[in-house]
Amino acid sequence: MSINYKVRKQTLATKNGQKTVFYAMPVSNGETSIEQLQKLISKISAISEGDVRSVLLTLTQLLAIELVAGRRVSLGDLGRMRIGLRSKATEKAEDFKAQDIRRIRVTFTPGALIRESLLSASVQRYTEEEKPKTGKPEKQPEGGGTRPGGSAGL
Repeated sequence: MSINYKVRKQTLATKNGQKTVFYAMPVSNGETSIEQLQKLISKISAISEGDVRSVLLTLTQLLAIELVAGRRVSLGDLGRMRIGLRSKATEKAEDFKAQDIRRIRVTFTPGALIRESLLSASVQRYTEEEKPKTGKPEKQPEGGGTRPGGSAGL
């Protein structure tokens, strides 16, 4: 499976006028809901759908608490999350005020397995004739799956 992309046009203002550039933008192939994830996890593990849902909802609540408390959160092989800020620049440190912070965001750094998957992924230019499939994710094997490297579980 390839990662699909479109080529987008953007006009930038430069010192000498305007410059047109083109860049790649990923094309979404649908969305997997939390309900779909809980079913998939339940099928390849010994955990019930309700237990999976409970853990995912609890994880969401705890992530919010820990991130707002200023802590980075390690999610093992999944990756790490931390708070990031966008702010206006000032000439002097004493001139900086909290109002100069424009946006608070969450930065996710993927773990090794996800990074390796992205590095080895192929890319394909999206065309209207070859629209990507949307809807449900590919069917996963049922029961007792293993991760790469042979360890069971998720």
